[in-house]
Amino acid sequence: MSARSTGVESTVPGKNLSLNSGARLHVVEEGKGDELVLFLHAVGGDSSSWSGQLEFFSDKYTCVAFDMRGHNKSSLSDCSEGARNVSITDFAIDAIELIQSSGFLKAHLVGLSMGGVVALEIFKQRPDLVQSLCLANSWAHHPESAGRVAFMEERLAKGSLAESSRELIPDLFAGHADIEMIDAAIEVEASKDKNVFLDSWRSMFSVDYRAMVPSIDKPVLLIGGSADGVTPTEPLLTEIKEKLPLAQLIEIEGAGHFSNLDSAEKFNQFLSIHLRRARSKSGSRAIVADGVRADIEGEIVAHGLVNLLDRRGVDYFFSNSGTDFTPIIDAFGYYKGKEDFRLTPVVAPHENTAIAMAHGYFQITGRAQVVMGHVNVGTANMGLGIINARRAHIPVVVLSGNTPWYDQGIEGCRTNFVQWGQDTFDQSAYFREFTKWDYQLKGSHELETVVDRAFAIAQSDPAGPVYLTLPKEALCMPLSDSSKKCSSRTLQKPTMLGGPAPEAVAQAARLIAASKKPLIITAEAGRYPGAVQSLHSLVSRYAIPVIEFGKKNFFNFPTESPFHLGFEPSPFVEEADLIIALECPVPWIPALADVKNKPRMIHIGVDPLFEDLPMRAFTSDVNLVGSPDLSLLALSSSLSCLSASVTCSEKPFYKELEARKQWCEKEHQSLFESKREAASSLSSEAEIHKDYLSYCIGQVVDDNVVIFNEYNLDPFLVPRHLTDSWFENSIASGLGWSLGAALGAQLASPAQTMIATLGDGSYIFNTPLSAHYVASAHKLPVVIIVFNDNAWSTIKKSYKGSMPNGWAVKNEYMPLCDFDQPIALEKLAEAVGGIGIKVDKPGQLIDSLKRAIEISRTERKHVLVNVVCKRDG
Repeated sequence: MSARSTGVESTVPGKNLSLNSGARLHVVEEGKGDELVLFLHAVGGDSSSWSGQLEFFSDKYTCVAFDMRGHNKSSLSDCSEGARNVSITDFAIDAIELIQSSGFLKAHLVGLSMGGVVALEIFKQRPDLVQSLCLANSWAHHPESAGRVAFMEERLAKGSLAESSRELIPDLFAGHADIEMIDAAIEVEASKDKNVFLDSWRSMFSVDYRAMVPSIDKPVLLIGGSADGVTPTEPLLTEIKEKLPLAQLIEIEGAGHFSNLDSAEKFNQFLSIHLRRARSKSGSRAIVADGVRADIEGEIVAHGLVNLLDRRGVDYFFSNSGTDFTPIIDAFGYYKGKEDFRLTPVVAPHENTAIAMAHGYFQITGRAQVVMGHVNVGTANMGLGIINARRAHIPVVVLSGNTPWYDQGIEGCRTNFVQWGQDTFDQSAYFREFTKWDYQLKGSHELETVVDRAFAIAQSDPAGPVYLTLPKEALCMPLSDSSKKCSSRTLQKPTMLGGPAPEAVAQAARLIAASKKPLIITAEAGRYPGAVQSLHSLVSRYAIPVIEFGKKNFFNFPTESPFHLGFEPSPFVEEADLIIALECPVPWIPALADVKNKPRMIHIGVDPLFEDLPMRAFTSDVNLVGSPDLSLLALSSSLSCLSASVTCSEKPFYKELEARKQWCEKEHQSLFESKREAASSLSSEAEIHKDYLSYCIGQVVDDNVVIFNEYNLDPFLVPRHLTDSWFENSIASGLGWSLGAALGAQLASPAQTMIATLGDGSYIFNTPLSAHYVASAHKLPVVIIVFNDNAWSTIKKSYKGSMPNGWAVKNEYMPLCDFDQPIALEKLAEAVGGIGIKVDKPGQLIDSLKRAIEISRTERKHVLVNVVCKRDG
């Protein structure tokens, strides 16, 4: 029996650890990743219950499971006298010590049944050690606790635990569960000490964390099973979900109480997505391990470069090749078939697709990738993506060939006439304004330093693209002996910002405490792990309204929160006496908002002045420079301290919390309901209105959908509550981003459904045949929805907004805005193996969109939905 199939056998022997608590635990550890996942077993399980997960996740994480004190191999007889108590509190104390002694600063907690209860107790005792929570088939309070305790006490008073296990365990599994799996689970529970089991049973049903749950400010995944009659999703997990708007609730169809065992594939799939969402920006190891020297196989510099990228954990090499790629092609040929080589080349027929894929891959994983283009011309094609990445603070290592230096007499010299025409004085200058660093590789000398420095600078806050040019002669040089060795750890780490200056936090808190109508405006807070949770916690506690404005590059705040006041700040800015601009380059547009009295302003971000923007005239009273999640936490703490002061507690900010909350709820309901009612009413129109298309998309998407929006899709009409569930193109608005970004994201997370929404004009900018080719060639089932009105409607709106009495309006003549030739966009998808769907009637929309998503999920083909819309603007 394999561990993956049964979930109860481990191929890795455990070790026994003596803790300061006096307990002696049996611990199993797999993997050497930079984040710790701690698995907590059910009352009838032990560490072996998680063997399938230990095996599955050990390639990316350090995974630890242990037998809780008194359970199976963690015998109470091995514990000191003071450690023989058995309770949820004691289990949590042991787990906390395990985390602290593990070499990690914090852990993802994954608990099943009783293990979920232990996870909540760990958060109660030490929230600083918790990176995220996954509670499976568990509870914060059980309404039938007294009956459950009495039931088990009565059973075990009459018979043995082994007899009880043989009778009860089979009903805890789904009907499709393997008999060997069930027998193994029976054996695990039957081998326990009856008294330890009973004490654990009593303790886990005595807890009540309902008052604590709303304070959980970590990413939370709730997993239930539709066949779980012991801990039903409703009401146990739904009660938790109601208190945690940012949590994801999944009920696995057909899964029983042991959902991680009988439905392991689905369980692992959802847990994988959760762990990615809850990722740490730079890992969570407390101590960086010493590097060891390792051999680099290879003959030439190109071999060494590709090998180093692989060793540094780069997954994909996105590119569109040219004559300068021959040494790179040779490198991938050299490593073909080598077992420990994982770097995968991805060929896109256009560089625009390639760099957008690297962009989208980072947005889902938080891990920078590599893209390479052909000398200066390929760089020009990547230029749009470089600009977008810089403005969106996306780290991408951009590589490009350099025209060979020499005409003859050296390996890699010029052999093609274009290599004279493509020569430049300073190729790196093309986009130097939009790259953080550029360098030309000289050869094998310091190759490792060059690679590590490129990634370190790209990922340092504020992040952005870097540019490394690769002359062909340099790539063809032999690897020097010194370059045939590399360190197992990177030589240069990215610079990560901590919290803001205490003085600035104190000043900002006093400004907020003195305000009557504060307003938070954000565009990009969601780029930073933990910032959304910190924002939600601050806003919920102090009733501060939030508006998302501009290019909403990331999901920043749940749309259904009563504190979300939409996406247009102009109506609210004039009334606000304090604006908090949170990672927001443009809090409002001064020319369009009638702000007579400029409010006081606090700016929060890694670069709150946006120093790479030449002109930005917004007032800046206080700047909180630092990681936004830490800045928000510091601000919340400072406000809490101020509220303890009699003087401050009497200020309107604190006294009017309830009134402000009610006002926000009323405004939110009015805004969102009116928008949705108006859009819904368009279903009876003869043509498809764009608002109705947005509304229909909002009706068919679920929590497994990630949206890449490039214009048109109205966020008012699409409910979202999960981080990393909505992305937009950058403030630079370089059209031609969404298709490649969705493809890169699909490559990063195959189990999710990626939807790209865009207009017909931006679709053309996306080099669509290149994108469709990649979707088919790499089997990436993205769903593409085109708002097709055969026009540049945004240009029309802009013209009429800025020149309402202009000559084009007077003469009803809008040149340069309409397309004269309709395009059967659905045929382009079909041309390269995708599925095309054309919709031109409102009544067809819902079914067509559902069909597109179903095709993506079941047939694993990409789909283009060409929605013929009524022209607006």
